[in-house]
Amino acid sequence: MAKSQENGTTILLGLKGCEVGRVAEGEGKIIVEVKTKERNPVCPYCSSVKLYRHGSGKGRRVLHSWSNGKKVYLELSCQRWRFRDCGRSFNGSAQLLRPYARMTKQAEQEALWQLKDRSFSQVKRDLGVNYTSLRRLLEKEIDGGASSFLPLEEEIFLGIDEHSFKHQEVVYMVTEVKKRRVLRILQDDRIATLKAFLIKIPKDKVKEVCIDMKEGLRKVAEALFPEAKVVVDSFHVVADSNRRMDEARRIEQDV
Repeated sequence: MAKSQENGTTILLGLKGCEVGRVAEGEGKIIVEVKTKERNPVCPYCSSVKLYRHGSGKGRRVLHSWSNGKKVYLELSCQRWRFRDCGRSFNGSAQLLRPYARMTKQAEQEALWQLKDRSFSQVKRDLGVNYTSLRRLLEKEIDGGASSFLPLEEEIFLGIDEHSFKHQEVVYMVTEVKKRRVLRILQDDRIATLKAFLIKIPKDKVKEVCIDMKEGLRKVAEALFPEAKVVVDSFHVVADSNRRMDEARRIEQDV
């Protein structure tokens, strides 16, 4: 590939610092051969810079972007390094993707950007990424924001509520009520899963926990945050009152 063409491809695809090879177009996809060029690598385990070459990494095909309705894949080949201090091996593709990921960091950011104002089904249809992968990306993004956000707060006001996907799968969502921020969408509605997440939150900073009318949630909140005030969301109180009024009205009509 000509040098000017190679530079243009690296700029368009965000592959600065990589060596771009052959570009092939197939049915519904574009495949770009890329070789990573790691300069002055540092060990992610011990931060050492003492290393030597340790063969070539196994070639991988990963999703990188989208162009004119087609998926753009990278055919990655990269150098492997071994560090003298800790003896661990390191793959030079870390600049592009996370370990064991099937999408590059750029593809993940594009998918998350699409999710900002669109539904899962719309993004799945347009990008061809399944619901499970999209949800996992969103959870990781939320986790990262929560981990850096909570330790800085003097007071935390938690909200715990149930949400359903496709009116079938019920999960818990944990939020910071006053900041209006989602802390985590859990993978299910099991109390054990909820406890495993809540136990990571500093209990001395939690001042209030807002829940629905489930007895199990009240017990969890009181056990993990004994100094916090546990309150029921007014929406659930009104909804329960309306349900009881409807039942009384039906009984009176039947009589």
